[in-house]
Amino acid sequence: MKVVIAEKYKKYSDFILNIPSRFDDEECEILKQKRNSVRLFLNEGKAFVVKRYKRVNWIQSIIYTFFRATKTERAYDFAREMRHRGIETPHEIAYIETKEHGLFTVGYFICEESKGREVYEDVIERAEFDHKLVDAVIDYIVFMHSKGVLHGDMNSANFLYTTDKEGNYHFEMIDTNRSHFCKGFPTEKQCLENIKRFTHRRDLYEYVIRGYARRRGWDEDSTLKKAIRLLDKFENRKIKL
Repeated sequence: MKVVIAEKYKKYSDFILNIPSRFDDEECEILKQKRNSVRLFLNEGKAFVVKRYKRVNWIQSIIYTFFRATKTERAYDFAREMRHRGIETPHEIAYIETKEHGLFTVGYFICEESKGREVYEDVIERAEFDHKLVDAVIDYIVFMHSKGVLHGDMNSANFLYTTDKEGNYHFEMIDTNRSHFCKGFPTEKQCLENIKRFTHRRDLYEYVIRGYARRRGWDEDSTLKKAIRLLDKFENRKIKL
């Protein structure tokens, strides 16, 4: 088993080392239970969010053991890179890689708890989406791109937000392990490819694309046509799969 713990959290080492054996403990709170599982643990009054990635198949096991960093390692490293570039994300605490016969099998990423609310809840599930919130999201996407950050899954559920006393929005990005980084703004195609995962709701998608185009000084209509083609292709591919 490989375990990497951030220096400031070394005092919790005993607890962290036992996370794999305790992950299915009924006393912990289940935050998400899909392909990957996310649970909340409490230890000495501190909250630990633990994401257990789906067990890999034997081909992936070889790839992640010898040729490529695991999702858990990337989640840990990318959290630091995000903050280095000014993008907020829950602080990484540790990551664990379990092995069988010397090959990687299951990974755990541990981070601090975010008090943010998913943007998804206020823009997708409502008949009339929150335009002020979406405008702030568009601003943040432009900011991320200006810092050379292409989030690996620009889904609205991966934007967590809080508001301050003045009503300003503050965002944290989660599920960052598939992100890409470059120097300065990515290309137009890369930016639009990045945004296509934000939503399948067409009125919201058009609002986001037009708002993004205005902020970048691009022609709204031509940008929207390109973006819709990308979304159509993406959705058709998902249907075929």
